[in-house]
Amino acid sequence: MMIKVRRVAVPIDFSENSKKAVLYGMEIAKGQQAKLYLLHIINQRLIDTMQELSLKGYKEDFLDAMKSMLQEREADLKEFTPADSMQDLDIDYTIRKGKPGEEIVKFAKENKIGMIVMGTQGRTAFADVFVGSTTRTVINRVKCPVLVVHPDDEDLED
Repeated sequence: MMIKVRRVAVPIDFSENSKKAVLYGMEIAKGQQAKLYLLHIINQRLIDTMQELSLKGYKEDFLDAMKSMLQEREADLKEFTPADSMQDLDIDYTIRKGKPGEEIVKFAKENKIGMIVMGTQGRTAFADVFVGSTTRTVINRVKCPVLVVHPDDEDLED
């Protein structure tokens, strides 16, 4: 029996560990001739905080701030991935807003993802809430395999 993965998703939080996950995801997508989905979730807590600040009269208009953040994150997402290695891949860049674990699960279901490749530790303003809990949520709720890349993984060649 041969396993064929047609769609690989890599959630990215811009940490070093998600950079490792991208490398694994790229190799799997190349080997399987699969579409690669690079996904970034803007945490709902950050959005709520920005909205709260705008309601308290801070100059930055909330909608402008959100639009600006979306544009910056999209540029960051494309810059984050090694362009020279991406040439032969069919890549989809997606940015969503919400609770990271829930959004990754929804994205996987909506896009019929065959495998998710993600790190175990993230880097956010809410690290204590985010670290580990997102990965756990995804592992427990998706129907596809999840490859978890450990921060201390030494198998990657530089």
